[in-house]
Amino acid sequence: MDNKIFLSELLQDLPLWTALIMSIYPNLQNDTVFYISLAIGVITSLYILYLMKKGEYSIDKLTEKPSEMLPYIIYSFFLLLFLLFLTIENKLYMSNFVWGYVILTAAGEMFFLGKATPQE
Repeated sequence: MDNKIFLSELLQDLPLWTALIMSIYPNLQNDTVFYISLAIGVITSLYILYLMKKGEYSIDKLTEKPSEMLPYIIYSFFLLLFLLFLTIENKLYMSNFVWGYVILTAAGEMFFLGKATPQE
C-alpha cells in the first residue's frame, strides 16, 4: 500500500475517531468539529473511490503485502468494535451519522473493489 492510499485510509476514519473521542469525553462534543471531520472523511472516501475506479487501488494491491494489510484489518475491526460497544451503551456521539457514513463508504468500496480494473 503506497503512502497516499495509507494516508487516505487513515483520514477516512477521522469522523469515526472524532465521534469516538467525543463519546468518551462529552465535554469535547462540538457539532461543527464533527461535521468538519465528516466532510474530510467524505472527501477522502470519494478520493479512495476515485483511485479504485482508476485501478490504482484494488484487491491485488491490497494483497500484495499481507504484512501491511493484516494490522490495518485488526485496527479496523477494533475501531468498529468500540463504535458498536458505544452504540449498544447508547453513548455514541452522532450515531446515525457515524453508522450511515460507515455503511455508505463500505458499500462504495465494496462496489468499486469488485469492479476495479487497471486502465491503460
